[in-house]
Amino acid sequence: MTTPPAPIARPPTVGDEVHRRLRHQLLLGAWPPGARLREAELAATFGVSRTPVREAVRRLLQEGLLEARSRQGVQVRRPDLRAALDAYDVRERLEGMAARQAASRASLRDRRELFALLEAVEAAAAEDEATQVEADLTFHRRVAELSANESLIRALETLAGHVTPLKVHTRDQNAADTTRGQHRAVAEAILAEDGDAAEAAMRAHVAWFARVLSERFAEVGDRPVPSARSDDAPPAGASRGTR
Repeated sequence: MTTPPAPIARPPTVGDEVHRRLRHQLLLGAWPPGARLREAELAATFGVSRTPVREAVRRLLQEGLLEARSRQGVQVRRPDLRAALDAYDVRERLEGMAARQAASRASLRDRRELFALLEAVEAAAAEDEATQVEADLTFHRRVAELSANESLIRALETLAGHVTPLKVHTRDQNAADTTRGQHRAVAEAILAEDGDAAEAAMRAHVAWFARVLSERFAEVGDRPVPSARSDDAPPAGASRGTR
């Protein structure tokens, strides 16, 4: 039986690179919520034509980091606190289910490899906050994949469009000792094939970030504004971590 050829990796395009850099800046909070992004200015900043910028913006609209408003163009998404907490409520349940199923369905090799990924997440603490956010999202995505539940994976991918923009506002907590301990509790429970503990640890972790988000934002009409910046004291019990 012959081994099928490996798929040919598509080389990155200019649009891919613009998307990567623009996404990184958005995750760093380079622009405030509601800031308008203009194609011409972005093209000049990156030294490219408008076409790759347009492609990158389209992808970021799909990912939820940007939003298009009539007569106002493309803007950095404004978080709505009620919708944000609703998204985290759903996320808590679905990611808890994913962790439980990962504990019973993932192979020993995959469960052990989760710790290698966890080490990468912890190593990202030495990098900037955007890199920390990406590492955190990768860890959560991998736990979902280990559930081997395609319906659950697709549901969490859809939910990511609502959750990723919110990570911008809690990005300083990704390198915190509290977060590190929560991630490790999830990984250890999955490795031990303890579904109850894995679900409980993941739900506690997601609920913790919902609390951080809630304490960070005060709703003023339909325009929530930060009530605590990343250089302010974290919520009670939070660890500031490496900045």
